[in-house]
Amino acid sequence: MSAADRPRRGTSRARLLWLLVLATALLAFTPPGKRAVRRLALLIDSRVEGAAEPNARGYARFIAPVFRRLYERVTDDAATELAGRRTGGSGEIVILDIGCGPGDLAAMLSERLPEARVAGLDLSPDMVELARRRATGDGRLSFEVGDVASLPFESGSIDLVVSTLSLHHWPNAGAGFAEIARGLRPGSAALIYDLRLVTLGAETLPDVARQAGLPASRLRRERLRGGLLANLFVRFRVERPAGEPAADVSSAARAAGHARIPAAVTPGEVA
Repeated sequence: MSAADRPRRGTSRARLLWLLVLATALLAFTPPGKRAVRRLALLIDSRVEGAAEPNARGYARFIAPVFRRLYERVTDDAATELAGRRTGGSGEIVILDIGCGPGDLAAMLSERLPEARVAGLDLSPDMVELARRRATGDGRLSFEVGDVASLPFESGSIDLVVSTLSLHHWPNAGAGFAEIARGLRPGSAALIYDLRLVTLGAETLPDVARQAGLPASRLRRERLRGGLLANLFVRFRVERPAGEPAADVSSAARAAGHARIPAAVTPGEVA
């Protein structure tokens, strides 16, 4: 290579580098770029979920283990959330895992919090069939087929709701949050984790809260901290104030026009 060719090659590489930087900036910081990335992420997610629905074993074997670090984080957050109830509360602690899949997170919660009763709920009978292999004979860890928009729990019976990677699949997020709020015991909360790229944006939350019959302050989108992995996810928090009567939640849910208010059932039992 001649001395005259070296500057030209250096200039070409610099231009290519700047083009890559510009393309990355367009994808990361402009609305069209964000929409394109979101569409790509949704496409990839649909392919993964599409393979999982008829073949739950494949999901359980290859996909769920990828999210083990997330499940560990959720388990830690759940233990922190329930710390006051564990020391000073009375009665049975009930945890509901919505969209439990093959049961990895529910099993971790049950192991970490042996004094709690953990119920896993999923729309897929195949997933629930796999998850039930982890169930305990005493009912402390159980799994049922069910829908977030029609929870098989009586009002005010759940101490903690968790969910991972299912929110962006809910056909009606408002209906799901309405049911979660109804099921929570006064003074309790729900922690809903989802992929940042495909889930609800902060700008949509006021409308979702309105559809759920909740004050906007009761539904929050929280940024997770803890490194690169945590930045891929966001957490939605729903709280039920300690002094709120059950009737208030039920009437708000009915006013939203989509939440079912079931008859009293045993927590974890399908109505």
